[in-house]
Amino acid sequence: MVPAVMTLQFPIARAPVMHRSIRLAFVASLTILTLPAQDLLVQAGKIVIAPDTVLAPGKLLVRDGKVAYVGAEIPEEAQARATVVDYGEAMLVPGFVLAQATLGQDGELAEGALAFTPDLRAAEAFDPWLPELKELPAAGITSLAWSPSPRNVAAGLAALVKPGRDGGRLAAPELQLVLSLNQAARSQEREPTSLMGAVDLLRMTFSAARSGVHSGPDAAVMRSALQGSRRVFVHADTYTELSAALDLAREFDLAPVLIGAAEAEKVMQRLVVQKARIVLGSLSPEMRLQQLRLPLRLAEAGVPFCFGGSPQKLRLTAALAVRAGLDRKTALAALTRTAALLIDQEGTCGSLRQGCAADFAVFGGDPLDLDSAHVATWVDGDCVFGERPKAASKTPAQKTPSTTAAAGER
Repeated sequence: MVPAVMTLQFPIARAPVMHRSIRLAFVASLTILTLPAQDLLVQAGKIVIAPDTVLAPGKLLVRDGKVAYVGAEIPEEAQARATVVDYGEAMLVPGFVLAQATLGQDGELAEGALAFTPDLRAAEAFDPWLPELKELPAAGITSLAWSPSPRNVAAGLAALVKPGRDGGRLAAPELQLVLSLNQAARSQEREPTSLMGAVDLLRMTFSAARSGVHSGPDAAVMRSALQGSRRVFVHADTYTELSAALDLAREFDLAPVLIGAAEAEKVMQRLVVQKARIVLGSLSPEMRLQQLRLPLRLAEAGVPFCFGGSPQKLRLTAALAVRAGLDRKTALAALTRTAALLIDQEGTCGSLRQGCAADFAVFGGDPLDLDSAHVATWVDGDCVFGERPKAASKTPAQKTPSTTAAAGER
């Protein structure tokens, strides 16, 4: 009782002690908050680092949401400290990348009254709690280019978006410039009403941007595309639309990425000469064999392409292309590394090389075999879909993983 009485008798003397205690507690809490997250050692029967590099068995070290080390490069000390996540004999591949998507939000990603909105930023319409965004990990998708609607001739700027456990996040606010020459961009209620009018609008605005006679945000975006500092994606499906897009690209020295390109085989030689790239639409089992073989024809011609279209059909599209003759290595690249390359994000996603985001999907077997169960999807080192094995604090002794060519791996 004596200390209590003394405390009450000398409140002024105790004040500094209380202040010091609060300060120490505050410092301690900051220390706890800034402690680094536990390293994860992820193991699987096969880990596809990139389509041409497979570790079997494989392991990688995840630190702060990124791939810190791969295979034999992982320091023994880091392995000993890491929490082990072991998927046994499963196959682990880079998370799928969707190079163009509106996720059904075309109305929110377009300007109804104007056809020319190159400075419209899709990032400004991004909703992190969009239900469609939460469904992406179930499809193995860990990154996508959230894009303006093809309803506008000069639609605007895409953004890099990543899904998460509790909601999505904006990873990069500005990516490619999206243009549109397909039917969706032509309306009888506003100009342009025809393909010729859409082409003339783009030709006029590109010419003005090149000459510097106009200023402002829209001119700046068009000029960045002409200077090569920003990729140009063009929605075009038919032979006529593709020809018009390639004519514009040749006139203004652009290397376009064509979205859809259903009739790409009719302009194949021009695609090769002009170094064009393709984001294909979804494939379905009901399609004619000629349509299913378009990915194979593009690969044979050396035209880079990735799979796009419906997120839920992305894996099916790749599997159908393989059944139609496309090799598995190219098909997997079209889901991962090539898609990341087309949106100029190959350093952040699309592979599991050192420094890339720890985005991966786990399957019971080859993901291009549709009977292989989809076990889990990880984004930025966090399991956002499916099962995470019970972790252990120590890593068991293992043989050093061997690196094998991905071609023919199943």
